Amino acid sequence: MNNQLHLHITRIVTLAAILFVIIVSTAFLFYTRTVQQNFMEKSIEQLFLAISNPAKVAAFLGNKELATEIVESLSKNDFISTAILTSVSGLNISSSEPLPGSDNILFFSLHNPFDSTERVGEIRIHPNQQMLNQYVKNSTLEQVFILLALVLLVAVLMLNLMHRVLTTPIQSIAASLHRIKPGETGQLICPQGHEHNEIGKLVADINKLLTSTRCTINQERKLRSQVENMEKHFRLIFERASAGIFLLDNGFYLTSSNQAFQKIAGIVEDERRKNMKQIYLPDLFYDSKIVHEMLRGIQKTGRQTACDLRLDATVNGEERWLHCLFSTVQNDLSETMIEGLVIDVTERTFQMERILYESEHDPLTRLFNRRAGMQLLEIMLSKARKSGHLFILMLIDLDGFKAVNDNFGHDVGDSVLVEIANRMQMTIRKEDVLIRMGGDEFIIAFAIKSFVRDEIDLFIDKLQSRFKMDIQVNNFQKVTIGSSIGIAVFPHDGDNIETLITNADSAMYQSKRSGKNCASYYLAA
Repeated sequence: MNNQLHLHITRIVTLAAILFVIIVSTAFLFYTRTVQQNFMEKSIEQLFLAISNPAKVAAFLGNKELATEIVESLSKNDFISTAILTSVSGLNISSSEPLPGSDNILFFSLHNPFDSTERVGEIRIHPNQQMLNQYVKNSTLEQVFILLALVLLVAVLMLNLMHRVLTTPIQSIAASLHRIKPGETGQLICPQGHEHNEIGKLVADINKLLTSTRCTINQERKLRSQVENMEKHFRLIFERASAGIFLLDNGFYLTSSNQAFQKIAGIVEDERRKNMKQIYLPDLFYDSKIVHEMLRGIQKTGRQTACDLRLDATVNGEERWLHCLFSTVQNDLSETMIEGLVIDVTERTFQMERILYESEHDPLTRLFNRRAGMQLLEIMLSKARKSGHLFILMLIDLDGFKAVNDNFGHDVGDSVLVEIANRMQMTIRKEDVLIRMGGDEFIIAFAIKSFVRDEIDLFIDKLQSRFKMDIQVNNFQKVTIGSSIGIAVFPHDGDNIETLITNADSAMYQSKRSGKNCASYYLAA
């Protein structure tokens, strides 16, 4: 019974009326308090005007008897709780102790009866807040009772009216509609007396809907078999495809994927049985943050994106690369989802990386070669120019290396070059650059914030101490290789790489002329 429509509507109307009563009563409460407060204050002001002259005399003369009579006469008024008369001469007469919390106090100044500019005292009057509150309370309760009675009356009338006019016909229609099964013939009968109003129109529309539904059901039964056949074909394509196929939700979690993707991505059988929403696609890749940002960009722009991504090595225990194609698609709820197609390109990626590495590195020492090294030097110089740092370039030429080649052969010479390269690699920092320019000539470059000669000299001493260590060339013999080093500093010794290398080369030959196995700074002629 509580679910009947007329009761539900009646409850809504009643609650709205009660809310209206609360709002009106609250407004009436504040309005009554304001009006009564103003009336009380005006009455008190009139009382003060009536006793102002005797009060001025009492304050001027300091007459305690007259002041007491005036204060007592004021306190007899119902609007006044406490009256206090004070004078500048020290007179202080009070009718009673002020009630606590009384902050709405009226002050009236008393002036010399013979000189209106001279203030001789004041009267402080505490209005009777208890009487004011009681009056406001009684008036508000009376208003609330009247409004509640009207609300109850409207609710009862609304209940009866809704039951007769709305609920009974709708119950009849609902009962008839409940007896009709989908797809079967049957029509609703309009309740008597409602043929030409909204209920009659509702019955007619429902009958049309029933007829349309029967036709739709028959058509859907025919289409269902066709759709099932198409779904079998699409499911076969999805599940048996050699490329990985998947679909992501708005949060980039897998909603569906085929077995090829699960195999390529290394998703184990246990994870396949779980809800795919628990698998966050970026976590499958090595650079999950980059993948997340890329997917967010695709989601915003809707552009199709193709790229090569590295799988996380912990997924299947080996480094693998996938060529991924991402694009957006709208689902039935008009939500933007991301579909993806992946192909395993691990072998191709490794081959390209190997070709790139070999093109940039010296095949013997595995250091950067001249071409790649010059590009790195340009990048480092550009950064130093923007940051205001100094750029140090050291050109190193090995001393005594030609004799090793002549005496022991090129194979031993190559092994010596590899050992020298390893020693220099251990000496420099991770951010420094070490380049084999060709033959026995190398470059070390790095950036520093300020020029400190001692620190650079300390690095050179450390580097040359490693050169001075013996190198075992066979079971019986050892060789020692020295180095002549030329140093050029940006921006003092040049503002481009070619100039810095030329000046460093000049400084290196100065080291040769100075007896070799030492370092020289470039000095402009």
